[in-house]
Amino acid sequence: MFQSKFATSVMIGAIGCLFSGAVSAHEFTLITSPSDAKAGETMTYVMDSSHVFGKAEEAEAAKHLSATLITADQKTDLDFDVNADAPNQIGTFDAPETAAWLSAHRLPVVWSQTPDGWQEGGADEHPDAVAAVRYEKFAKDLVGAASGDKADAFITAPIGDQLEIVPLSDPRETAIGDDATFQILLDGQPLTTSVLATYAGFTDTPSSWAYATETLTDERGSGIAKVRISAPGTWIVRVATDVADEEEGVRAHNLRATLTFDVAK
Repeated sequence: MFQSKFATSVMIGAIGCLFSGAVSAHEFTLITSPSDAKAGETMTYVMDSSHVFGKAEEAEAAKHLSATLITADQKTDLDFDVNADAPNQIGTFDAPETAAWLSAHRLPVVWSQTPDGWQEGGADEHPDAVAAVRYEKFAKDLVGAASGDKADAFITAPIGDQLEIVPLSDPRETAIGDDATFQILLDGQPLTTSVLATYAGFTDTPSSWAYATETLTDERGSGIAKVRISAPGTWIVRVATDVADEEEGVRAHNLRATLTFDVAK
C-alpha cells in the first residue's frame, strides 16, 4: 500500500514554512486499508501525525481526537486505540456499500515556542515562551464504492470542516498523468492558497512533497486546485492557513487539512 513502482515526478521540497505556523508542526492524516474491501468487510484506519506521509512519528493524545464515518444517510462515531505496532491511533469499521468519508478532527491545541523548543500549552504553562500558536487539524479519506450520480454528488459535497479540501470529481478515478481537481474552502467559502500533494513512498525526506501548486479561478469558481497524479498508490492533498485567535498571547489559529485517496494502476 505504501510503496509505488513509479517515481517520475520531480521532487519539490515544499517545507511547511510555505504556510504560516511552525515548521515543526506534524501533518495529520487518515490512511485506510485494504483499499479494495467489499461492503461489510472490516477496514482498518490509522490516524497518523508525521512529517513523512505514510510513516507514523507520534500518536496524538486520544482526548484531542475524534473519528467519524460519513455516508449519504448517516454519521457514525468510531472508536480507536493507540496502535501497539506504531506511534499512531488505530481503529476499524465496516466497509460501506457506497462512497463514504472517513473524517477525523484533531481539536485545537496551543503550542508555545520556548528556549527548549515547541511545547504543548500556553503562556500560563510556559512563561518564557516567545510565541504561541493554536493548531487545529482536519483529515478526510475517501472510501467505499463509487457509482452513479448519487455517489458523485456525495463525493463533491463539503462535509463542513472549517478548512476543507473538496473534490470536484472522484479523485480515485484519475488516470496517471491527468489532474485531480479540488476546491479549497475556508468557512464554506473559496480560499486562495498554496496546495501540496504527494503519494506514500515518494520520499523519506521530511516535509517534502511530489507536487505544489496555487489555487486558481475558472468557470467553476475560485479556490480551484489541480493536482497532477503522477503515480499509483495512496495520495495526500494538504492545505493550511491562519485565522485570528481570540486568546490574548496566542499569535494565530493555524488550520490544516488533508485529504487522502487511493489511485489504481
